[in-house]
Amino acid sequence: MSPAPPPPTSCRLCRAEVLATDLTCPHCGAPRPARAEFSGEGYEWRTAATWLGAPLIHVAFGMDAEGRPRVARGVIAIGQRARGGVAIGLIATGFVAIGLVAVGLFSIGLVAIAALGALGVNAIAPWAVGVVALGYWAGGLAPLGWHILFGRS
Repeated sequence: MSPAPPPPTSCRLCRAEVLATDLTCPHCGAPRPARAEFSGEGYEWRTAATWLGAPLIHVAFGMDAEGRPRVARGVIAIGQRARGGVAIGLIATGFVAIGLVAVGLFSIGLVAIAALGALGVNAIAPWAVGVVALGYWAGGLAPLGWHILFGRS
């Protein structure tokens, strides 16, 4: 015998009927609509020390109060979305970017796009190494470039 479903309640924004277990309101898209207040979910931490106005280290995961993904911004940024000098995350942008999708001066990732050097499954940069590499100097299984460093040509 399965437990009874929770009784319906109203969305805090549009007042439409929702269940307590709904992640978003089907009518207005509000996150966690059955809660009276939503201050976000996840984790966020930053150092008190700053450099040029940015925290030295910023770690951010989850959603903010508006239901958008938190973005880590700092000299060292770590999170699902990270922007900084050294950015580590699912989507990372920075001087040195490490992530599934990484964009920076130097990048490492599943998809790595860089202004100087990229290392990844798909790498695009002047110096690119990856399974598929596109660059002036390219190396990998399928390199495409002016100078092939190694791989099939």
